[in-house]
Amino acid sequence: MRKSRSWTVVADDGVALQAELWPSGRSGAPLVLGLHGITANRLAFLPLIDELGDEVDFLSLDARGRGLSDKPADAAAYGHRRNAEDAVAVLADLGRSADVVVGQSMGAWVGLQLAAHHPELVGALVLGDGGYFLDLPADVEPEDYVDGVMGAGWRERLTATVPSKELLFAALQQVPPFRDSWGPGLEQMLGAGLEDAPGGGVRNRCALVAAATDAVDYFLPRERPYVKADLAAVSCPVHLVRAPRGFDISPDTQAPLLSDEAVEAFARDLPQLVVETVPDTNHYTVNFGTAGVTVLAEAVRKAVR
Repeated sequence: MRKSRSWTVVADDGVALQAELWPSGRSGAPLVLGLHGITANRLAFLPLIDELGDEVDFLSLDARGRGLSDKPADAAAYGHRRNAEDAVAVLADLGRSADVVVGQSMGAWVGLQLAAHHPELVGALVLGDGGYFLDLPADVEPEDYVDGVMGAGWRERLTATVPSKELLFAALQQVPPFRDSWGPGLEQMLGAGLEDAPGGGVRNRCALVAAATDAVDYFLPRERPYVKADLAAVSCPVHLVRAPRGFDISPDTQAPLLSDEAVEAFARDLPQLVVETVPDTNHYTVNFGTAGVTVLAEAVRKAVR
């Protein structure tokens, strides 16, 4: 892994954001901006950064409520549009636009917001298994839908304190999403997402209010979700790299995050969408596993070419 530099950027509402840049060392190298998933952090892109090597400068940030960024207690401080504006602040501080934005999971929705509202900052989008949901039936609440996708009890798992990092990592390596993609990069990302708990042990740095708010933000307002409505303003190329299985932590979470019907509707709403499904991957391995990272990297290369 090449050397990086980290610094703090203050958003327009005063929230401090942790940013990190992995420079290529080459003058004129394209800039790739990484936007991570809902409970992850800026190190979620280490496997992709390794795969791309010195071809690009790579920039990432801890979304508010995650990692080393500030964690506002007010739910109104979160949402995909808000996260997109944070990305704007980081790009402005660096003084550059992004040749490619790679959005993993939640980062896909944030990337679409960034491209819709700041098209001058985004050359192309590469979405890692995210970016679109079908409208919910009237009798289905967003929170219930999210529980079905992420697995019942995900909030309790997020806020749990475990005796040690070693014990947690040993347990994670027994479940398919992590067992099949475990490596130094994933271990670093997961480690960066932990902090010492006041009474001993470790817990996730991700604030529950951040994950719970952003998890349902896509479905608001119910009559016409704003992220979906804003797709009409996305003009750059968009490449979706999709997994055939979902969170895959239990039999109930094996259905793909983006169903075939959702992908078809996504393509209707976004005519320039290119869809690529990586066989035998789930929501995690398509972003962190060897096969998924290889496809994501090639999508980035095609975009910068």
